[in-house]
Amino acid sequence: MATKPQTVSTAKRQAKPPLKAVAVRKPAKSGFINARIEPKLKKSAEAVLDKIGLSTTDALTIFFKQVVAHKGMPFEVKVPNRETIKAMRDAEAGRTESFTGTAEQLFAHVLGKKRR
Repeated sequence: MATKPQTVSTAKRQAKPPLKAVAVRKPAKSGFINARIEPKLKKSAEAVLDKIGLSTTDALTIFFKQVVAHKGMPFEVKVPNRETIKAMRDAEAGRTESFTGTAEQLFAHVLGKKRR
């Protein structure tokens, strides 16, 4: 049997050493968090996360990365003062004011003076 002559491209391919697989190690995700969350809040949050394609783990990882990047909470956290607490309680109880008028009249009503 006659052998086929090799072309240049075939000879080059055969001359290359075989490729070796290189393993890239990612840090193992082995940190666990156990947290007590109100079931209704958990379900609502998971529904929102599901709509944007994130798992709870993904969301917590993003949050933790933002905490590290900001060196604190990634949003402002305030302790409400007495006036704000009273206003929140009044709103929850349905004790709120309504106003009908122009924006100028509203500012005058809220601020107690005319805006210029």
